[in-house]
Amino acid sequence: MSKKQYKLQTLVIELVSVLLASCVAFQVCNSLSVQLGYFPFVLVGCYIALKLIYHICILLVGYTLKLIHIIYRRESSPILASSVGPVAEYEPSDNAIRKRMELFHYEYQNEQREYAKRKELEEDAMLVATLKYTRDTFTPLGFEEAEVFQICECVRYFVTYRQPLTNTEIRISKRSTVTQISLKNFAWNIANPYNISGDATAAFVFNTFNEWFANTTIATIKKNLRTTNGRHKIEIDEKVLAKYLQN
Repeated sequence: MSKKQYKLQTLVIELVSVLLASCVAFQVCNSLSVQLGYFPFVLVGCYIALKLIYHICILLVGYTLKLIHIIYRRESSPILASSVGPVAEYEPSDNAIRKRMELFHYEYQNEQREYAKRKELEEDAMLVATLKYTRDTFTPLGFEEAEVFQICECVRYFVTYRQPLTNTEIRISKRSTVTQISLKNFAWNIANPYNISGDATAAFVFNTFNEWFANTTIATIKKNLRTTNGRHKIEIDEKVLAKYLQN
């Protein structure tokens, strides 16, 4: 309802109320022989009484409609329930449960196999990148082919089992051009993408490049596995494997 309609409706109700109150007031004055001087007071009293009766009627109509609605819903509910029929309780049989379990097991095993394949491919790609980085690092430094092969074997074992390869057949000779800092930087570069601990990385450095660290302990190596100050043959590169994986 618009504001204009609401105002018009209110005005009509008020006019009707005043007219009815006037009629009632005249009847009261005539019946009780009330002087006309008191007519305005009687009119106001009749008006107030009519307004009270009006609002009481509105409230009664509202409660009556609500009561009818509630009674109607109660009476219609059994009819609706009977038309729909009784709802059967869901009680899965042992056979149905077994079939669903077999289907779940089949799907779960397939998902696990797919996950294992993807993980294996990712690990293979990381290992290939790590070994390529190893070859590209040590070949230009003048290491012989057999030595580079031995370093690659040590790296393969290290990133696979998270511990150093202690029994090596080929001795890696010390070169004065390659410093301890460079070798520790290399070890940190390959250990970082695999989240290998500092203890294991220090042990890898000690065992793989023992001629450089013969007079050093693993604990000492661990204290400074990476050096970013100065220039070195092998620099720290936190994204070295990511670069190789992109190629």
